[in-house]
Amino acid sequence: MTDPEKNRLLDDIDADLAAAGAVLPALPAGSRRAVTAAHGLFSQLSSRLRATPAETLLRARVRVPDGEKLVIALSAAMGSAGWRR
Repeated sequence: MTDPEKNRLLDDIDADLAAAGAVLPALPAGSRRAVTAAHGLFSQLSSRLRATPAETLLRARVRVPDGEKLVIALSAAMGSAGWRR
């Protein structure tokens, strides 16, 4: 995998995340917070993947640290998107 290939894949993923983010407010209240948390986690993972060279992705795991996951989950539970930077 090359950096341009990685970026093309992430561009597609980010476009899907943007489309999903636009309709989050329309979800039923019972599922909105959980889906918002998942959306936040995948958005953060995408950002981390984009910042990682493609060569590194082939041999190392990229993850969202537990502390950031907690912040994302708590923000979603409180109905806030304040975790975004």
